[in-house]
Amino acid sequence: MRHILKSILITIATVYIAFTLVPTIDFGADPTNILVFIGGLWVISQIINPIFSIVLLPINLLTFGLLSLILNIAFVFALMNFLHGFTVRAYNFLGADVQGVILPGYNFTQVFTVILVAIIITFLQKTLHLIFE
Repeated sequence: MRHILKSILITIATVYIAFTLVPTIDFGADPTNILVFIGGLWVISQIINPIFSIVLLPINLLTFGLLSLILNIAFVFALMNFLHGFTVRAYNFLGADVQGVILPGYNFTQVFTVILVAIIITFLQKTLHLIFE
């Protein structure tokens, strides 16, 4: 039970951080959209991803574990089509200066914004699971 609760809290934190980093994510007016997104992401990370990792082990080894990223990209694209009100619009990153490291601005299209959101979600989930598990 503690493992399930911990993984749900990690998924909630991941969605919150991704929503904060990419402000063009819109869940719509219906509050159940957020719950469906978090629930679907949790099911993918806890049930579907381990099954795919075992079944497709040779591909997973060759791609260094990028299978979870592909699943998250497919999940976000599927929700954009089936969940009414959920959209990810194009993102205009203005650039940043982080302790002397300059990140140039970039205009992400809608497809690249979805890929960026999936990368953020995958990286944060893996990192937080390593820290708290």
